[in-house]
Amino acid sequence: MSNFFDLDGGSGQRLLWLDSTGYTANLLEAGKPPWLEVANFLAWQRKAQGLVRSDVIALPAEPVVAALIAKHSQLSSAMAAKSRVLFPLKTLLADALVREHLTEMLTGLRACFLGMPLALIIPSPRRWIALSHVQAFGVGCEAGADEFDSASMYVADFLRVFSEAGLDALLLDEAGDTEPMSSNEIEWYRPVLNVAMHYRWTLGLRLPLADVDPGMVDGVGFFIAPRGLAARTGISTPPSFWADSSAPPCLPGQFRHVEIPVDAHPERVLDRLAFLHQSSDQIRQGGKLS
Repeated sequence: MSNFFDLDGGSGQRLLWLDSTGYTANLLEAGKPPWLEVANFLAWQRKAQGLVRSDVIALPAEPVVAALIAKHSQLSSAMAAKSRVLFPLKTLLADALVREHLTEMLTGLRACFLGMPLALIIPSPRRWIALSHVQAFGVGCEAGADEFDSASMYVADFLRVFSEAGLDALLLDEAGDTEPMSSNEIEWYRPVLNVAMHYRWTLGLRLPLADVDPGMVDGVGFFIAPRGLAARTGISTPPSFWADSSAPPCLPGQFRHVEIPVDAHPERVLDRLAFLHQSSDQIRQGGKLS
């Protein structure tokens, strides 16, 4: 696979990763994303890309998995068959239906968007333990370093299924209360990092708060965060940006990650995205960034 960052290497143009899932689902699918119908999903993604033109095509696994669990009661029952903390996640990740459906979606995206960076977004192993426990039992759970390490091995095994799917990048999605506070905590995910390096996927972590800079970690190619960190960073654009606020600085070696609000007006979206492209052009020409 091509390097995830080849798109802006040496050009001065900032890579723009747009998360338009909620926005385009509301605009094109009446707020009901067709996660379980691959042909309709791909048609939606083609239309969405025609509207927003993200530099990255991404599949968020979390809502897809949630839809599969909601539809297939046997899966949720299997996840709840034993009370061990890791059992729901282990069962979910080993499920053939989940693996096959996500593989079909990824290979479909690869075929539709040849030559574009393709990313898979999954919950971090730490966050996925709690999420799967809630899906199985309706309540969260307590877990520590040993559980995080074991969960990472389950996730790594799961990811090997996508070795031929044409992925360029893997993004581990954290929540504010699961953010790693140091590089040592990121090492809990070492099996996942190793799988990504083996398949030459560029691996990143999304840190919604980034209160602490974890520093450089072997196998982590980028972060997505509200501010620049030690590794290459995709700068998150805050909600205030959509109310005519300035965009946060995006410096050399950084890129932009933008989530479009679900209820944004299409003309406002086009105007704000044009602003981001203009800011990028100013950087390339040596001007000021708003």
